Formats: sequence, structure tokens, C-alpha cells
Amino acid sequence: KNMITKKNILLTGAGFSANFGGLLAREMWSKILSNPKMDAIPQIREILKKDFDFESVYSSVKNSGVHTQGDKEIFQEIVLESYCLMDNYLKEYSQSSYDKSGMHFGNFRNWLDVFKGAGEEVGAHFTLNQDLLIERETRIVPLGLGTSGNGVYIEKITSATRQIDHRVEVKLPNEASLEEFKTTYLSSNGNFCYIKLHGSIGWLSHDGQSQLILGTNKLEDIKKEPLLKWYFDLFNEAISRSGVRLFVIGYSFRDDHVNDLIMRAINEYNLEIYIISPEHPESLKNRLEGKKDSCSGYEVLPTNKIWEAVYGYFPYSLREIFPSHQTGTGVYFDIQRNLLK
Repeated sequence: KNMITKKNILLTGAGFSANFGGLLAREMWSKILSNPKMDAIPQIREILKKDFDFESVYSSVKNSGVHTQGDKEIFQEIVLESYCLMDNYLKEYSQSSYDKSGMHFGNFRNWLDVFKGAGEEVGAHFTLNQDLLIERETRIVPLGLGTSGNGVYIEKITSATRQIDHRVEVKLPNEASLEEFKTTYLSSNGNFCYIKLHGSIGWLSHDGQSQLILGTNKLEDIKKEPLLKWYFDLFNEAISRSGVRLFVIGYSFRDDHVNDLIMRAINEYNLEIYIISPEHPESLKNRLEGKKDSCSGYEVLPTNKIWEAVYGYFPYSLREIFPSHQTGTGVYFDIQRNLLK
């Protein structure tokens, strides 16, 4: 039941999918606010206009005793529609006959091979994204789904056009089914695993309820779902070893439950972090080291440990690293040297 992961590990966030038409947080906020259905819930619209963190608003509305159940359901429907709209943008990218992003995905797909495992080591791509870009572009199926133990996810990818049928719902395994998968199929799962820490569009919880890991109570929701709890434990195990290098694409380090694991791995195992992001490094540094009020004046945020563990920073978009003209770039070879050293 144990899985030994390779020590080069990939973690992706919203900024990764943004290279192909995915939406960043501010764009999701815009889609939600602009949805005509917001006319039916004007009080929630006013909250959104004051709080630009749509996940925070989602949690406050969901847990509020002020809003009616009907208003909550309308707001959840709007949020889900925004995620589906984003997936449609990504589907258009996958199905287009030309590369609208200016990036050569084939070269990026080949680059992913560097993260594949060998022998007893398994490669791991962890993601915080809930879109279906990787499933369409690589045919990689999330760990624990699409096996002979649960073939639903394979059926969700319906044709060579990479169109995914949203009408096919994926019910996640309960504790017993998950243990059966670990015992029977895990050892033959292959040398590269795709692990969606926050779940995915179209996933239902093991008891058949809508599954959306969103808002300020993500860790509590993750612990309620056997597959997602296992995913989270796998991420912790993967980075909690000496000699591990975590390559991060498009994650803004805003999820406390993820940051806590990363900081623990830095403190106890000297985790090294390499970041690919067009964000100016000084901007990220300031955010991670940002100060907050305390009774003694100001104190540096604990996430400053993350910045201290950065061993490489590449301030480029993926289209700059993997341009559509297919030639290797200097940045690409710089990253390769860090991966292979």
C-alpha cells in the first residue's frame, strides 16, 4: 500500500491552466459577478463587490445563517457554471486545429516525462486545479480512477476529439473501495501519477453529494472524502523526505493547508522549491514575507520560510519556455539542468 515517489515532484495551480485559457482568481470573480443569475441574489452580489476573494465569499455564504437555502443554491450554481465555462475554454484549446496560446504543448508533454518514475519510484504530478486540461491533452487519468477497479473516468473521455462528457458523473470510492484499490491495483498503476488535491469538475463524493473543494474550509472538506484525504497524505509523504525538489507552476501559495505541509517539509527535510511563474519574484517574496499586526508590533508571516527555500525562480510564462516554433529556449535548458542535476 506504500507508494515511493520520485524526488523531483511537480505541483501546479491556476496559473498553469491560465496558459491555455484557464481563469485566474480575479477572472473567476469577474465571471461570477457578471452572471445574470446574480440578479436574483443582490445581497450576495454586494458582498462580492466588497470582497474580491470569491472563495472567501463562497465559504461565508455557504456557512451563513443570513442567506436562505435557495440563495445559497443559486450562488453555488453560479460558481459551478463559472468552472464549467473555464473548462469550455480549455476544451476549445484542446480541440482547436491551431495553437491559440502560442505554446507548443507537445514539447511541454515531452518535458513532463522528466517527472516520470523508474523502477520502484513513481513520478507524481500534484495539482490544485479542478479542470480537465491534463486528462484531455495527455490521457492521464487521476490516481485511483479509470482502473479495472473503477472504470468510470475512462468512459468520461468519449472520443478522439478529447471531448469529455459532463453528463457522466464520477462517484468517488468509499473507504473500502479505496483500500481495495491500494491493495489490488496500486502496484500496477504505472510510473506517473496525476493527483488532484482539490478534486475535479464532475466528481461526486463517495456518498453521492456534489463535491467541490472550495473556500476557506478546504482541509476540513478534504478530510471528509477518503480519496482526497489519501491524496493529501500522499503529497505530505512525497515532500517529507530529504533530497526532494518541488517544481511549482502557477501556484500562488495562498492555500494555508498546502503551505503548512510545504513549510514543515522545509523545516524538517530541507525541501527545495523551484518556481515557474510570470509573476515578478519580488512580488511573491513580499507576499510570502508580508507582515501582519501583532501585540508586539509586527511579525513576519511564517510563509517567509517558503521564500527562503526557493532555489530557482523562472519568471516566464509557459509559452515563453515552450514556444510554438518548437525550438528549445535558454530558459528551458536552465530548467532541465535543475531537474537533472
